[in-house]
Amino acid sequence: MAAESPAQLTEAIAAIRTGDRHRAREILSRLLRSDSSNSEYWIWMSTVVDTPRERIYCLESALRIDPTNRAAMRGLTILSAREPSEAEIAQALRPKRREFDPIQPAIQKTVEQAPGPEPSLRESPFAPRRGGQFLRFLSTALIGAAVIIIIAGVTYFVAPMFRPRFFGAASTLPPASPTATDTPLPGTPTATPLPAATRIIRTPVPLEVAATPLSLLVDATATATPVAGFTPHPSYEAYGFGVKAMQEDDYEQAIFFLQQVVDDNPEWADALYFLGKAQRLAGDIAGSIKSLDMALKLDQDFAPAYLERGRTLLLRDELAAERDFFSAIDKDPGFVEAYEELGTYYAERRLWQRLETYMQRAVDEGAGSPRVLIYLSEAKLNLLKYDDALDFALEGSADDPTMLDGYLAVGKAYVALGNYTLEDAYFTQAIWPLQTYTTYRPDDHQGWTALGSALLGIDQIDAALTALNRALDLNDRYAPAYLARGRLYTRLGQYEVAHDDLLSARRYGPETFELRLALAQVLYHLGGYQEALADYLAPAISETNQIKDVAVKERRLAEAYAIRALIFETNPDNLSDAIRHWQWVLELENALPQTRELAQTHYDELTGVGPTRTPTSSPTPTPTPTPEGAEPTPSPSPTPAP
Repeated sequence: MAAESPAQLTEAIAAIRTGDRHRAREILSRLLRSDSSNSEYWIWMSTVVDTPRERIYCLESALRIDPTNRAAMRGLTILSAREPSEAEIAQALRPKRREFDPIQPAIQKTVEQAPGPEPSLRESPFAPRRGGQFLRFLSTALIGAAVIIIIAGVTYFVAPMFRPRFFGAASTLPPASPTATDTPLPGTPTATPLPAATRIIRTPVPLEVAATPLSLLVDATATATPVAGFTPHPSYEAYGFGVKAMQEDDYEQAIFFLQQVVDDNPEWADALYFLGKAQRLAGDIAGSIKSLDMALKLDQDFAPAYLERGRTLLLRDELAAERDFFSAIDKDPGFVEAYEELGTYYAERRLWQRLETYMQRAVDEGAGSPRVLIYLSEAKLNLLKYDDALDFALEGSADDPTMLDGYLAVGKAYVALGNYTLEDAYFTQAIWPLQTYTTYRPDDHQGWTALGSALLGIDQIDAALTALNRALDLNDRYAPAYLARGRLYTRLGQYEVAHDDLLSARRYGPETFELRLALAQVLYHLGGYQEALADYLAPAISETNQIKDVAVKERRLAEAYAIRALIFETNPDNLSDAIRHWQWVLELENALPQTRELAQTHYDELTGVGPTRTPTSSPTPTPTPTPEGAEPTPSPSPTPAP
């Protein structure tokens, strides 16, 4: 195995650089099982794990093996997992012979090849300083730590953004445009119709560095989060050992220690709580419920115990679990973790109105964590409140730019606004957050679907098709990907292929307004007029009439009326119906400008105001995102026969 290790490590590094994190993780796991005392393996593993806790564990493992490992020390400092001691600073400043740093050589090579002198970047940031300056530098550990962090930030955050690619391509998408300005790279300013006061994501992420953990590339400072329910018992070491083992995911060891604590101190509700939590994580559901019931019997106001019991009950009784989540919040209205769990519960069940209500309550109570804000954004998006969805997505992502779901939420909100307004700027703004998301989560079909929709919005057809195909390769039952690809094929004039995709979207997902409109448009091109009118446009208009938001309702009605009018124009006997529908479009104040212009042209021609021409067979209305959870408001819903 020893002879194979260098080749396998090379294979793992190659997989990291091409974005195949799953393959790299498999290889590195195999290497660590064979030799867990190799700090190099732990350093590379830290670049492919999913959570900050896992990254810290990998880097701490590397540092235990090699206390002078600069890469591990630097990563832990940036993650705020530790503060370097004076001895460590001195060791870090003293170059170690033949030390391997998986990041520094690539940067140094790039610097050496870069045109023009750049002394401040060419010098190694860890070279020892000489004379009195160096002695004064080491006199204060705080100053030394600050210098290391600043230099590391410059070397790893700023320099890579302005240099040639040094980790290889991270994305499999073809170039979005032959010109450099069509699709901005991260950090490229783009005009946007949003107010200047809107918060933005702090630091765009270079897509070329997908091998590097996101937390090392963004301007974010991790802050220690207190352990919920923890009460110090310094005189009883087993308690601390048990909690620490649980935090390190060693649940059997945690149960061993905490059971000792409970046996000796059965009146300690917090010990019973942690025991119940460890039992749940170890898969002992019955034992977990028993321990948590005992904890709550001792302390009926113990909010973390309600939360943990709710998590356990999710596997048996969802309604009882929901009640426990509410109890946790009632006992502690500012309990962030409880709101986040409730948000997950409602989001997974697509209960958007409830999700909005309780995530807004969390914000009002001062418990608006980044995760809560992203959930609130998702609720707003599905309730057709697109501007609010974008605001909360931007705020949540800005508060924690290492949270990948924030990039997805921002991208989806921009795409929704682009579909709603047909503003290219929104689609353009969506691209880099979604590219960042798919770079770090290449196996998520939702990210590729959103990216494909954004690229389609700015007519980058080839790139959009590549992204949507990737989404469907990952999940061949994902309705939104079929819908987006069906719209793409409609734009290309491949109506039969588009129709098949749209029917697949109907098969695997709900029959939404957007899907109905897309099907009606394709059927118009294919000559399926009666089916388009009866099966898709009639229910689409009926559904739209129930929306409260006047702007959304009028915009959607205009799109549906326009397709109806175009269908009526194909039959001379229905020209009066076509005229009436075009007139309705013109009367809707919130109709899209493109739809209004189309309506005016056709209305003038059909009424003799403008020049006559042959009726067109190329409708231009673009469907808007689908609403969910709307309430009735009256509006005309004509259904003339074709």
